[in-house]
Amino acid sequence: MKILLFSMPDTVPQFSAKTWRAPNLAISSIAGNIPLHHEVVLADLVLKRKTLPSSIKKAIEDYQPDVVGLSAMTFQFDTARRIAAFIKSMHKEIKIAIGGYHATLMYEEVASSNEGKPFDYVVRGEGEKTFGDMLDAIEGKREWKDIPGLSYRCNGDFFHNSPRPLENLDTLQLPRRDARIWDGYLFSGKGLDMVETSRGCTMTCNFCSMNRMYGRTFRTYRFERIMLDLTNAKKNGARYIAFADDNITLNVKRFESLCDAIVEAGHNDLRYIVQASTTGIASSPTLAQKMARAGIQIVFLGIENVSERNLKLMNKGNMLEKTKRAIEYLHNNNILIVGGMILGHAEDKEEDIAQNFEFFDKANIDFYGEQIITPYPKTGMRDILIKEGLVTNTDDYSKYNGFWANVKTKYLSSEDLQFLRWKYKRKYSTFFKTTPVFKANFVMVNLLRVFILRPYYRTKNFITSIGKTERNIFERDMKRFVEMNNFLGRDFKEKK
Repeated sequence: MKILLFSMPDTVPQFSAKTWRAPNLAISSIAGNIPLHHEVVLADLVLKRKTLPSSIKKAIEDYQPDVVGLSAMTFQFDTARRIAAFIKSMHKEIKIAIGGYHATLMYEEVASSNEGKPFDYVVRGEGEKTFGDMLDAIEGKREWKDIPGLSYRCNGDFFHNSPRPLENLDTLQLPRRDARIWDGYLFSGKGLDMVETSRGCTMTCNFCSMNRMYGRTFRTYRFERIMLDLTNAKKNGARYIAFADDNITLNVKRFESLCDAIVEAGHNDLRYIVQASTTGIASSPTLAQKMARAGIQIVFLGIENVSERNLKLMNKGNMLEKTKRAIEYLHNNNILIVGGMILGHAEDKEEDIAQNFEFFDKANIDFYGEQIITPYPKTGMRDILIKEGLVTNTDDYSKYNGFWANVKTKYLSSEDLQFLRWKYKRKYSTFFKTTPVFKANFVMVNLLRVFILRPYYRTKNFITSIGKTERNIFERDMKRFVEMNNFLGRDFKEKK
């Protein structure tokens, strides 16, 4: 059979599609584990945001798939549903499967509502083996009821099989990067790819949905397999690698050994981006040194919040001293920090939000990765916030991406949270960072920004702000962010 796998075009406003266009690792990994007698191609729609309907239509016409697979996060799910309906309106005979975190956590709700109408199958949890088994069933080689992790439509109704046990990572094949039909994956103008070295996390953070996906487990790939994966990514044009691990610092000794293995294999000619916990980084004075030698250039650091009260609410414990130590270790080794910040907790007032941004500023955090706490489906935090009457948007999941305020606090409305996040980000953070670490990592780029781009944008912002209040500028910016993912509303027509 012919298989076409799509990832969604929606992006989070903090990550501009102009500078960050990453391939979807999930569909690449599923493609790598599909039985070889099938033909499979991959289409990352983040590369076709400006020509979405025509690009989807052309891909369908060019490859004439028997089965289409869609992967979507929670905020992308409505886009996936509309794309599925669009495909069905043109080709009713094409079978469509949906997978990803949202479909996994919300499969019963999806299957029992109108949202499930365009889909024939829901692939729940890790999809590598389930998707292949589903193809076998379509070919009549196995019984539908015997495929764990699959929900399937029969005579108009969905049937839900038992969950599939977690995969043995040693049995998984490499992702199929050669099956991608479009080019253009990049970060800061250089080729970008995704690699994972482990799956899962054993932590108990109640705002995270990962434990509903994998349970509280931590599974790792063999170093030999990781090195082959890096070789494959490099062969396919990667110069930057983003490690997709949920918590790569959960086993610090392993991470240190991984850094050594990268150097030994000669893969430190790549540049790496990882997300890490402050506890993990702070636990070893040698870890950051090894990370720097391996070529790790940027760390998304889970600082989360500097309030002891809020850290306790998130089941994070008191991390402030560890956070300061982690920042020191990374900056001493010339590693850029994207500071993860979560705002909008029940007791937050304006001074609490200001306190977090002031801390980031004084700590010379290079980039801000601030989010407003989001009541993701099936999380403990969602249950708490709903019980306290603090969730203001319970069902428009298209805004569940950390940027939009879907909650209020006891003292601030959703509108207040949205404004204050914008206000203090604008006050303290700048795209033209000139901290010593930023300068050392991006010398030429920073010179261009300081002497050409910074004066230009300051002048432009001054001119466009004349006669406007702070609220006017905020509303203008929010309108622009709404439009970022509104390509569907403008030109994507679902045929009835």
